[in-house]
Amino acid sequence: MPPARYLPRMDSEDIMGDCSIRSTARRDFLKLAAGAAATVVWTPVLALAGPPPKRGGVLKVIGLEPSTFDTHGTISYQTQLMSSFVRRTLFKYVNGAKYGPSDFTLVPDLALKADVSKDGRVYTIALRPGVRWESRAPVNGRELVAADVKYSFDRAIKKSPTANLLGRIESIDTPDKHTVRGTLAGAYAPFLHNLAEPWNCVMPPEVEDKMGDFKAAESLIGCGPFVLERYEPGVKAVFARNHGYYAKGLPYLDKVEWLFVKDRSTQLSLFRAGQVDLPFYDARIPRADVASFKKSNPTYPVVFWDWLGVRTLAFRTDKAPFHDARVRQAFSLAVDRKKWLTQFLEGQGWEDPGPVPAPMREWKLPAAQLGEGAKWLQHNPALARKMLAEAGFPNGLKVKCTNWPGYGPEYVEELELLAGSLKQIGVELQIVNEEYGNYIRGSFLGKFEEASWGPSSPFTEVDGCLYNFFRTGQPNNRSHVADTELDVMLDAQRRYTSRSSRKKIIDDIQRHTADRVYYVYTPYPKNVSAWTPWVKNYGCKNSFDRGAQLEVVWLDR
Repeated sequence: MPPARYLPRMDSEDIMGDCSIRSTARRDFLKLAAGAAATVVWTPVLALAGPPPKRGGVLKVIGLEPSTFDTHGTISYQTQLMSSFVRRTLFKYVNGAKYGPSDFTLVPDLALKADVSKDGRVYTIALRPGVRWESRAPVNGRELVAADVKYSFDRAIKKSPTANLLGRIESIDTPDKHTVRGTLAGAYAPFLHNLAEPWNCVMPPEVEDKMGDFKAAESLIGCGPFVLERYEPGVKAVFARNHGYYAKGLPYLDKVEWLFVKDRSTQLSLFRAGQVDLPFYDARIPRADVASFKKSNPTYPVVFWDWLGVRTLAFRTDKAPFHDARVRQAFSLAVDRKKWLTQFLEGQGWEDPGPVPAPMREWKLPAAQLGEGAKWLQHNPALARKMLAEAGFPNGLKVKCTNWPGYGPEYVEELELLAGSLKQIGVELQIVNEEYGNYIRGSFLGKFEEASWGPSSPFTEVDGCLYNFFRTGQPNNRSHVADTELDVMLDAQRRYTSRSSRKKIIDDIQRHTADRVYYVYTPYPKNVSAWTPWVKNYGCKNSFDRGAQLEVVWLDR
């Protein structure tokens, strides 16, 4: 029987009330106040400050090429990045230089508002009238209607690896062509927030009817700020301004060239020479090149910013040897987090980044408050060797560890650093490099023999950092965690709409997981990004929604 405090209760603080996206600003957990106050008249133009924006020009970005364009059918961030230029969501996050990387204030996109029932189960979403699909076959510029949203919801629920982030949906109804009503099995705190994620985009059913699926680039047909003008496999994609976009005056750019340049040295050389405006999809540059870059390009903005992803060593906890917590705890004790942060990351990062990322300050529990689990964050190789011996490995052990080296040289270096840390306690980490397709369909989803190391997606709501990684049976539960007590807590935190009530449970989840060490979280660096000085109103963002980010950017040259 789980502790009583984790059983759902709907007291006065937890009842959402009959509210809309405009009236929920008092609910801190939704963070809707800024964009919701003027749902009908809001446009990104009103959020801009300083000199007036200029229209025109081509923004050149080093991008990534996806293996599929079916946003619902994959967890791949490459797909989400390109899709977001064209396909849009019901709501979106604020974007622009004045907003922080983790400012997830919701504003209207394809929807204008969402009314929520008193029990938090029924969401009635009013669509923005007059939004039209692109003026090409098979949609031919017709109006976006509620049936399109229902089709997309149904498809995402069926196909998306992250469908659990929509909660348990009982039904999707369309009372009229501009209204969508979603009924959940129970109150679910992150529901509105997750409607702004690019994997949850609205897609036209005619495309699947005609093409059979959304895997090809030709399926990129939407109603967003840009349209796909040209796609050259292995070379680039060109996105042009959508003249039928609902937000009049946006985007400011004529075009975005999304260049598929894989070699990092080539990327940086092009950027130094001013031949590209953003050196990577999120403007990142290698930490090792920051000093020299500042000397060679002193007028370019260089920004360190908080990233919400984490890097983990995942284990097959469902079988030996990692079913034994002592083995996992020993692995954690091998890592000298303070030294890692100060020497390797030069102080730009966090010692303890998970499971709740350190930049999620409103949810992150400090190490000093983790209880018994705090001791596994210490560096104690002698104790680690003793625990391995007690677990039956007095001479250490060999462990195969899969990864995808394509994340970049810094990731490769950090995996080697982890391997060196484990070597001092007698563990030989045998690194297995995988091709991206096999990795994202396999190891990234827990399909590996012993261990796997790599980054997570940057979940923008704390539920994604917890439920995905720890809930029994979830595809992103890479460590195959099956913990009944933890499952009860994970389910409960989803039901509480009161921030204080939810925070108490999330604190206990962090204490529980810190003690069990289902994953080893390695110290995580801040991102460092740069862009050409003529790029204006660019703001780093913890999101794969490049369409919303770049629609408010302009060039001043």
